[in-house]
Amino acid sequence: MGKSIRITGVWLLVLAFYMPLMAQKNIAFADGVNKQKELNLSDVASGVRYIPLETTTESLLDKDILDVTFTADYLFVCDYVNLFQFTPEGKFVRKIGKAGEGPGEYTQSIMAVTYDEDAKLIFMSDFRKGKVLVYSFDGKYLYDIETQRGSMTTYRDKTGNLFGVTNEYLYSKDKRGKELFVYNTKGKELYSFHFRPEEGIRYPGIIFTYGILYDHQGSTYYKNPLETTIFRLEGKKRIPVYKLDLSQYEKLSGESDAIIVVDKKANTGTNLPNKAAEKKFNFFNIVETDHGMGIEYAQENERRFAWYDKENGTLCRVRSPKAQWDGFTEDMEGGCAIFPRFIRNNKMIAVLSASILLEKVKPADAKGSLKKLLPDLVEDDNQVLVVAQLK
Repeated sequence: MGKSIRITGVWLLVLAFYMPLMAQKNIAFADGVNKQKELNLSDVASGVRYIPLETTTESLLDKDILDVTFTADYLFVCDYVNLFQFTPEGKFVRKIGKAGEGPGEYTQSIMAVTYDEDAKLIFMSDFRKGKVLVYSFDGKYLYDIETQRGSMTTYRDKTGNLFGVTNEYLYSKDKRGKELFVYNTKGKELYSFHFRPEEGIRYPGIIFTYGILYDHQGSTYYKNPLETTIFRLEGKKRIPVYKLDLSQYEKLSGESDAIIVVDKKANTGTNLPNKAAEKKFNFFNIVETDHGMGIEYAQENERRFAWYDKENGTLCRVRSPKAQWDGFTEDMEGGCAIFPRFIRNNKMIAVLSASILLEKVKPADAKGSLKKLLPDLVEDDNQVLVVAQLK
């Protein structure tokens, strides 16, 4: 009897270890993106709205957009250089913060921003100083949070905790160290996750991507830039949920994104592209819905978009044969291909330049909100947001 109990106990331990792995869903990513498929926006969305962002001398946006977030009363748009506040209809309200060395000022650029809508707080990462600057929704600087230099606070969970990601461990001798840390809005660290390299695996020396955090159905999901597993975070536990199968490209994961060329005479170094890594997959963003998952990635020096259909378990690279870039075919209001960048509150958001819309859209084909904005749109205007309500 005692022996039977001991054996049963061993099996329970084995099951406890392997059950999460058995529940993990394998996604044939590399094989899937070899197939390009046209998907209509109406396949995933019930409606779409075009929002032109007001163009003034105070609200001129740079080309690249870091973040777009809607709250009940405002729309926030960050372009790496400035954080702009608009009304939900796109009317400019104010800038939040500014670059500088004084209190409430950030160094050169914004690398991450997240929000607490209930408390009406903004958390802006100063990557170089190792700080998070906290502002109110009315633009007032409140206080700093000391974090780790080289880290970015990219996410806030439903309990109000903040999540910071860092790649500093990659530059340690043994590739070990803190990769993700969780702290409260006063800066007290609650717990952290550490990267532990696997034996026999070659890791890159230089990477330009960071860990990805996203929300789905109130849960927090995380992907480390050196791993292909997507985990659900439950407190201090990491539960494997998805595995991105890179097939023959897996061996390229150890390639550095760049190589350093040293000029000994000038005593300087320059980062140059690593040709051996051109076909390597670099992942930039993951957005998940009840029916599917969108994955923004880069390969062969091109940003691309893949869609995983949860119902039939298939993945493809999304691109119309007629489009010049990846994304859903906009079959609802007559616009051009939609490359999703963000999902917030069941809304999928894309960003299009005014010049692209004017070049690609035929006014006779435009409908609804797109038709309404075209007559007043000029080439040098700010970008236009495309907000699709997901089914």
